[in-house]
Amino acid sequence: MEDREENNLPQEKLYDPGEETEEEDFSALFEASLNKADEQRVQTDGKVTGTVVSMGREWAFVDMGQKSEGVIAVQELLDEEGKPSVAVGDTITAYVVRVRDGETVLSVKMTAAASDETLAGAHRSGLPVEGTVVSERKGGYEVKVFGKEAFCPYSQMDLRRASDPEAYIGKKLLFRIMDYENGGRNIVLSRRRILEEERKERVEALRESLHVGDVVPGTITNLAPFGAFVDIGGIEGLIPMSELAWRRVQTAADVVAPGDAVTAKVLDLDWAGERITLSLKATEEDPWATAGERYQEGTTVPGHVKHLAPFGAFVQLEPGIEGLLHISAMGVGKRVSHPSEVVSEGEEISVRIVSMDPEARRIGLELSFPGSMEGEDGEEALKEGAVLTGTIDAVKPYGLFVVLPGGKTGLLHISEMAGDTSGDLRRKYPPGSTLTVQVLKKDAGTGKIALGTKDVAAAEEKASFQTFQAGNERGGSLGTMAALFKQASDKQRRRGQ
Repeated sequence: MEDREENNLPQEKLYDPGEETEEEDFSALFEASLNKADEQRVQTDGKVTGTVVSMGREWAFVDMGQKSEGVIAVQELLDEEGKPSVAVGDTITAYVVRVRDGETVLSVKMTAAASDETLAGAHRSGLPVEGTVVSERKGGYEVKVFGKEAFCPYSQMDLRRASDPEAYIGKKLLFRIMDYENGGRNIVLSRRRILEEERKERVEALRESLHVGDVVPGTITNLAPFGAFVDIGGIEGLIPMSELAWRRVQTAADVVAPGDAVTAKVLDLDWAGERITLSLKATEEDPWATAGERYQEGTTVPGHVKHLAPFGAFVQLEPGIEGLLHISAMGVGKRVSHPSEVVSEGEEISVRIVSMDPEARRIGLELSFPGSMEGEDGEEALKEGAVLTGTIDAVKPYGLFVVLPGGKTGLLHISEMAGDTSGDLRRKYPPGSTLTVQVLKKDAGTGKIALGTKDVAAAEEKASFQTFQAGNERGGSLGTMAALFKQASDKQRRRGQ
């Protein structure tokens, strides 16, 4: 009985060394299953995003949200100056080039230091590969990629066809493999695909931060007949010809050159058409805003003839400020058929400001002749009563426009003409012919000059008599005085006929 009771008591469990081995085997199998699950989730040739958790001398470790971390060669994360382009805590996107025994090797570009994966894998995944442009050949470039010859067409080398195709030769660039055939004997590359993707990312970023009216730094990348292209942070904008400067611009090269650093203002954003319009002159002060302070009517200033037109010449007073020198204000006692008879493009001349309208951005000019009609002497020559010989510039039904010595134009109204004014005035006073006139009035406000011929004879007789008196005082004779009076009378009689 006692034996049976003892046998019914719980027996103490004895140590079995084989049982611990079973538990270890189970843990190992469980760990292996986790690793296998990770490997299934992280596929070779796949693309992953992770956070840099540490950086060593050769390798950086990336947390991809998996049980194990990914590793990437530090060499791939250096910039052109050899400095790290990322730091611990930064997020990066990379390609999986190898998953083995729980180790995931990543790469942002395929280089010898980062991966020994075949080019075929890079073709499948779209992993960028680094290649050296060796030479230019028909239709494109020969590129060396891991010792293999590859071809990149001209159209796939950049976003825009380069003006100097040889500029790429010798450079190490990133490419995407578009075709991989015959075991690598036929490899076609594209750098443009990578640039387009990068540009798209930058456009999306700028779409959030860039606004009309912003002033941004940039670099001139290319010149065109219609303006200049500017890189403003990875994408290009256009500065039209009219926005390059306040002054008249013939070509973009007159203002900027490729490589120049500029500051431009955003005028328009067309994200749908991928067009950004910029202005260089909008970042500078408008010279017309203060032109009225520097240029007053009646003053004489130096100018530079920029352009000739049939009706006159455009004269630059300073960059951005131009005035019109009308053809009627160019003659010096003669008729001018074209401005080229008096001035030429590029010539430095002296002009007088006749009218000034800063709001309309207009300045009227007349040619200023040194020593003739200048300053006080000029005003004296045009005083009321002065008798001058001018050139008939235009004939109108109401009178004649006469260009006076010095370039000023006066109006001889039909009511102030001597003799018969009926009939065709052009036959009596053909344009280009000379005519002696008298200054009747000069309006100080408008500068208009009224002329007449009715009293010219009397004025000439008076002048002749004054000449006689001066001669008589020096020993002249009465016969000379009589001759002068007779001469004056005959001239007056002829004008009345």
